[in-house]
Amino acid sequence: MKRYLRDPIVHFIVLGALLVFIHNLWNDWQGIEGRTINVSASEIERLSKTWSSTSGRVPSDKDRDYIIDQYVKEEVLVREAQRLGLGEGDVIMRRRLAQKMDFLISAEGEAEEASDSELRNFYDEHKAQFASNERRSFNHVYLSPEKYGNAIESQAQQLLEQLQAGVDWKDMGDPFIQKRSYAVIPQAEVGRLFGPDFAKAIFALKQGQWSGPIGSAFGLHLVKIETVDDALQADFEAVKPQVRDAWRAQQQLKFKAQKVDDLVSGYTIIIEDNDT
Repeated sequence: MKRYLRDPIVHFIVLGALLVFIHNLWNDWQGIEGRTINVSASEIERLSKTWSSTSGRVPSDKDRDYIIDQYVKEEVLVREAQRLGLGEGDVIMRRRLAQKMDFLISAEGEAEEASDSELRNFYDEHKAQFASNERRSFNHVYLSPEKYGNAIESQAQQLLEQLQAGVDWKDMGDPFIQKRSYAVIPQAEVGRLFGPDFAKAIFALKQGQWSGPIGSAFGLHLVKIETVDDALQADFEAVKPQVRDAWRAQQQLKFKAQKVDDLVSGYTIIIEDNDT
């Protein structure tokens, strides 16, 4: 008996039988656990919140049943795809998983409430972020491309010389579909009305003189900047809610960056050099 126990072949047979036994146990466990879908209360709450944010209402009992049913079907499809190895080498799936992990880290990093002193310090360091935009008041004389055709540039130059000589602008130019005078208007609004190139051009003009011609989506314009209201620094208390939101966003970005760095530090990174 002792001779058999010392025989390597016996050892090999016993080890093989043990491995088969463990493998069968693992398969049995996978059959039970791998095909058991536990929809927890926290998961149902998360699904309900997602539903509410997209539909704009609290889910009814019928909606709740539908949400759970869709979640179960999705989970089954994901598990079956994993069993078939469909996710291996799938770039889109890799990115979706990375995005989901990024979302989870971001949710984990929700910043605590900042003290007034922290918010004020943040405000002092980012004042330009909370300043109101520069606004301008201007008059313009419009020239229609339908009326003048190829002669519009020369016509604009003639009118500009008259305007610079002091001729009343109100009696000049062609009828315009919008206003001919605008008061304390920001660049973004000018861009919305006339186009971004026109807005950029008139916000670069000097105050008090007729300039142009400047093109827009409508035609050509001769423009005079009447007033320039510089960007104003907002009072801290007036913009405190915006300051708090910006501070939270910054803290969350810092947390996420540090969290990702910590995760990366737990891996061994090997970069192969193709030149060698």
